[in-house]
Amino acid sequence: MLYLRAARVPWAGGRRRPAGGYRTPRPDPLAVLRTRGRHGSLAEPAGRTRAHEGLCWYRRAARNGIPVAVPVRDPAAAERLAALTHDGMQDLMPRPAAPPASASVPASVPVDGAGPGAVAAAPPQRRRGLFYGWYMIAGMMGIHWYVSASFVYGFGVLFVPILETFGWSRSIGSLTALFMQPVGGAVGPLIGAFVDRHGARPAAIGGVIMIGLGIMSLAFMQSLWMLFASFSLVSIGMSSTMGVGFNTAIVNWFRRQRGKALGIGFSGGALSGPFVVIVVWLEATYGWRESAFILGLGMLLFGLPCAMLIRSKPADKGLNPDGDSDAQVVAMGNPVEGGMTSGQALMDRNFWVLALIYGVLSTGISGFMLHQIPYLVSLGFSREAGAFSLAVMTLVSLLGRVLGGMLMDFLSRRDFDLRIVPALLLAIQMSSLLVVAYATSYWQIVIFASLFGISFGGMIPSRPVLVGKLFGLPSFGTIQGLTNFTSVPFAVLAPMILGLFFDLQGTYFTGVLFLAALSGMAIPIAFLLRLPRGSGNPFLQTEGARESRAA
Repeated sequence: MLYLRAARVPWAGGRRRPAGGYRTPRPDPLAVLRTRGRHGSLAEPAGRTRAHEGLCWYRRAARNGIPVAVPVRDPAAAERLAALTHDGMQDLMPRPAAPPASASVPASVPVDGAGPGAVAAAPPQRRRGLFYGWYMIAGMMGIHWYVSASFVYGFGVLFVPILETFGWSRSIGSLTALFMQPVGGAVGPLIGAFVDRHGARPAAIGGVIMIGLGIMSLAFMQSLWMLFASFSLVSIGMSSTMGVGFNTAIVNWFRRQRGKALGIGFSGGALSGPFVVIVVWLEATYGWRESAFILGLGMLLFGLPCAMLIRSKPADKGLNPDGDSDAQVVAMGNPVEGGMTSGQALMDRNFWVLALIYGVLSTGISGFMLHQIPYLVSLGFSREAGAFSLAVMTLVSLLGRVLGGMLMDFLSRRDFDLRIVPALLLAIQMSSLLVVAYATSYWQIVIFASLFGISFGGMIPSRPVLVGKLFGLPSFGTIQGLTNFTSVPFAVLAPMILGLFFDLQGTYFTGVLFLAALSGMAIPIAFLLRLPRGSGNPFLQTEGARESRAA
């Protein structure tokens, strides 16, 4: 068994063209190195760019003193490799296996499946312990859970007592709730630009403070404009945290498990339903003003420590995305993700196709959820059955969020067409609306709630994954905020359209069929996305690719 070891050698940088030119065509800028073998211990250049990519990678290893693993079948091949890289690795020669000189250099291991003359070296090692990105995910889940339990779902407990105190009509209260969506959507691009410039951490901390103060201010409310002001403050805070800040932090911290991390990070809201009973107890015991103050104070006391866990980028903690070690980053060619600016994204067809797809998905979610219980009551079901269907939908959406994110990762790794994910979500939403439109029995309501929950949950992680895939990371926050803003008209108009159908015909049936037809017509639109195939980001560049472009 022979081993190759790259020692730290002086190298001034740059790249010299070998005599006689390269033996391979100019490499594709998106070419990357693939790792294989046990524990990823075998790293070799991929395809037709082997000679050039290998040269760049071995030079990088030489600069950092990192052991390299090369699949050569005989000592003569090792000699030729050393000769090929003589300008950057003059002491790269076959040598017997030896223990690592220090604890920082991982021990060498044999290469599985290689011939008797195989050259092996140490596998890149991951950092020990749980990757810090998952602690961030836990903090995001906590914030999402508390906001959903205390306000998104819990405010319904305080809603009726507030209306009775001031003598306001239900329509005015519903208008206030709808007012949150355009406010949050309008500030989304501004918050995204702030996140791109200053990071997700200050946005998340500021968002938690705004949510807490907004809920607390309800306790001092004396007029309708104060209700609008409180809701606006909460809406801006939610956009700073769950709207843009969390998405940007997750896509920066995770690359291979991006969809899974997004699904788990936004699953806290699906777990909040059972805790609404605490809000019910608070209102019954202390009244709605005291309850609002307690819930807002709890947001500050619980949410701020969770927000302090957030870091904008893994480099802030001296880490790499996904917890990869420095040796693994070198083995992958030191990838760096580029991307479009927000202006370039607005000029790209993909942006508007994506906005239309998720706008249609928003019509079903925001439009039908507001009228779900009244519609089921109009069909002859009890209010308890309607509330149960809402609970089933919320719990199943947890499964949709996690599995939807994992599906995005799986399809990306297997080089499948990711456009099938939004198309599938639209098809599931259409099917669920058709089921509930013709529902006559209780089990059909359960089927509807399950399908609708999967579509709702899968929408949450899939959009930021596609935004990162299509437009890259440098302006991700701004572009994500813009896509959220484009969904606002759909989300606001959908419940109004359903209400209009009910006022004109005395039934929701035609309105539900309209939403189902809209979802069905959007399915082929999903395939208009010009989505690059392959694992990883189309803007991902390796060390070798960047050097080749500079030549």
